[in-house]
Amino acid sequence: MNSKTVVISVARTPFGRLGGALAPLGATTLGGEAIRNAVRRAAIDPADVEQVIMGLVIQAGVGQAPARQAAFKAGLAKTTTAETLNKVCASGMLAIAYAAKSINAGDARVVAAGGMESMSNAPYLLPGARSGYRFGDATVLDAMIRDGLWDYYFNEAMSTSSAKVAAELGVTRELQDEFAYASHVRARSAHDAGYFDDEIVPLNVATKAKGKIVVDALPETARERVPAGVGGRGAGSVWDHVPPRNMVADPQQYSPYVTGDVPFTRVTRDEPVRADASLEALAKLKPIDAGGTITAGNAPGVNDGAAALVLAHEDYARANGLEALATLADHVSVGWDPPYLALVPAMAAQKLLDKHGLSPSDIAVWEFNEAFSAVALTSSGRLGLDLAVVNVQGGAVAMGHPIGASGARLVGTVVSQLRRRGGGYGIAAICSGGGQGDAVLVRVG
Repeated sequence: MNSKTVVISVARTPFGRLGGALAPLGATTLGGEAIRNAVRRAAIDPADVEQVIMGLVIQAGVGQAPARQAAFKAGLAKTTTAETLNKVCASGMLAIAYAAKSINAGDARVVAAGGMESMSNAPYLLPGARSGYRFGDATVLDAMIRDGLWDYYFNEAMSTSSAKVAAELGVTRELQDEFAYASHVRARSAHDAGYFDDEIVPLNVATKAKGKIVVDALPETARERVPAGVGGRGAGSVWDHVPPRNMVADPQQYSPYVTGDVPFTRVTRDEPVRADASLEALAKLKPIDAGGTITAGNAPGVNDGAAALVLAHEDYARANGLEALATLADHVSVGWDPPYLALVPAMAAQKLLDKHGLSPSDIAVWEFNEAFSAVALTSSGRLGLDLAVVNVQGGAVAMGHPIGASGARLVGTVVSQLRRRGGGYGIAAICSGGGQGDAVLVRVG
């Protein structure tokens, strides 16, 4: 474990329901808010952030270079580069892994990475419209389903594939409902105990100024910083350029922030967590597919939200007197048959364990994304884990699954839990469309 990448801050928005409190905010606004607060919590000069890497799945209609938009909205400098990743549900986790690889390779000292998604704002698509329709009906496609929730290889919803796998592996409806109920109970208890306070940044969502966030003071834009490795700066160099004012991006034109006496709704908790969840209510829900076991109750919702971490080389943290919250020790990926989402988180986790000579009992914190209850149940069972140590603060079934952001949320939650425990190892693992799995190993202490 020779990683030199440390986590110096974690921040995320609350997660919202489809059409809920966060629906007025676009994906890049949510992403910008997560990045802005992660940088603020890191207590670093924003100009030191050299790169932004953000996951985003439903990119249709979001606009050019979404991660760059989020970086600008966060107030980062024009010299901060930005990349957008799409590995479906693993996007946010992969963004963090790529940031760590960049830092370990010496390509960057400080990177903000995570994921963002506004499923409420996913557009509808009209294929064939560019060439024109000559006769007959046309079909409007839902970008959220098409790009995020549909199994391309078997031409069916991922819930349908997962229900078939659950039946094959003997994961009953009763087990899935019990797990879903526990997810809500644990998430509600964690919120009440304040365990998410070091992750979640409350949002003041403007109620009349659509798309805006109400803040006490408008954030300043970070100063530009020419890359440290660039030589020959000064008169006559390629960096010797001062653009006219009308060619410099004006933050007032794209900033999502407003101040003053603007009415807003304050969102402090994950909106989908239900205080009234019960096994009886879950048992009454009809399966999504006739004869299946997956329901709207034991699957996550369709959600909005963003999460970001600031990662840095340990030498940078030490030189600037910054506390390293955790070390991003390693990341692995695996692939299997596309329908078997339930298996790949365990496969990825096992690959990590084998690579580092660890056993499941060496891991203090386990976080599996609850793409469906059946996924977390299956992966936990494959690794021989007691469910009492898995997702102890609840998971996506309760808190929501904004698909581009969930992987980053998992990593941040592992960091927070490990610090609360006083140290140890943690694993965050997630499945993604196409039958791929990713896992990250985190170390505190």
